Amino acid sequence: MDIGTRMTLQDRLNALTGLLRPWSELWSRSILQNWPESGAAYPESWLSYAESLDEEGERRLDAGELPGEPPRPLHSLVLELRELTALPWHEGVQRLTTADAQGLSAKKVHEIERVLSLLGPRTKAIRQAVDIGGGMGHLARLCVRTFDWTFHSIDRDAALQEKGRDWLRRARALPREKLCFIHSSVEDGPQGELDPLFSGQDRVSIGLHTCGSLALTQLRKSQKAGLLLNFGCCYDQMDAARDYPVSRWGKAHALPLNRRALFLATRGRHQKTEAEFALMKRVNAQRFALGLLLRRKFPALGFVRAGDAPKTLYAGSFAVYARDRLERLRLDAGMTDAELNSFESSARPETRRLFLCHLLRDRFARALELVILLDRALLLEELGFQVELLQVFEPRLSPRNIALIASRAD
Repeated sequence: MDIGTRMTLQDRLNALTGLLRPWSELWSRSILQNWPESGAAYPESWLSYAESLDEEGERRLDAGELPGEPPRPLHSLVLELRELTALPWHEGVQRLTTADAQGLSAKKVHEIERVLSLLGPRTKAIRQAVDIGGGMGHLARLCVRTFDWTFHSIDRDAALQEKGRDWLRRARALPREKLCFIHSSVEDGPQGELDPLFSGQDRVSIGLHTCGSLALTQLRKSQKAGLLLNFGCCYDQMDAARDYPVSRWGKAHALPLNRRALFLATRGRHQKTEAEFALMKRVNAQRFALGLLLRRKFPALGFVRAGDAPKTLYAGSFAVYARDRLERLRLDAGMTDAELNSFESSARPETRRLFLCHLLRDRFARALELVILLDRALLLEELGFQVELLQVFEPRLSPRNIALIASRAD
């Protein structure tokens, strides 16, 4: 077992924040927006190493490996980050029948099978459940069937809930009175209809991929629940000043997380296939080239956000992509297609350096995510819960795969 899996929550948070703090200039700044000053913050030995890699080496670096002969400080940093972000795995799977899995995506089946297995041994005293963002109620109906709970599924999408009711009406051997759909948003502050659903030792509060600050809303509303299960996601939708840190321990060891850092925390990704990596590299090359072009042609505008383009647009020449974005921005660079393509070609050494800086910066993504989740876990510990952080989902199917599980101490 890795040392990291045996650490207390406090020790792990202390170690992570201590390791991350000296590198805040890397993980808290936009590379393209602050280029070239942002690139100067990266040790030259790191960049020289990255530039020595071929495309396969770049793909391995993107996957968290360090092929070849990396500089010793980079090698030590990545190993420490890997160790400190190594959480134990929940290995159990409760397989769905073909009938139960009908109509569900492979991702949803994967998640539900593991959540059911995770909940099973922890819910002997549970009789009721509430699910935030329950959608069509797939998890809800399968929990009712598996555990015989009374289940309230909350969602603000009425159309999804109506589809869930239709599904429920067609279900056989399922006590329909035990599953209730509630059309509402879960918000901070008193909510007379919803709050009692989160309170009681016989109740479990579930949030499967609660975006941004919604995870914290669930935690606050569930302070009197017997069990809480939360998977956080979309950390860039948090308010950095309000939503981090939230625990007393976290406040004493806080990192200067800003919007850029929160966005990076959301970017921890699975290992890409060759095709996926090639597409990412092409997309970035064109976006970076356009960023450099805009800066040189329109310096008075400062940093210009070109926005996301359809993936098909990146398949053509740079001129096709650039003209689409320039038209959207209502800018005229006064360049022919040949001149635009020539600019992109001449800028490739610089756009590759930008790309390599991003690959290096992404090494901090999982650690930043874990800092956020450890802070939340410590808040629950301070409220009297026993807390676990476990990896549950296969990252390739569901990248935000860390479960925060809190139960009342016996």
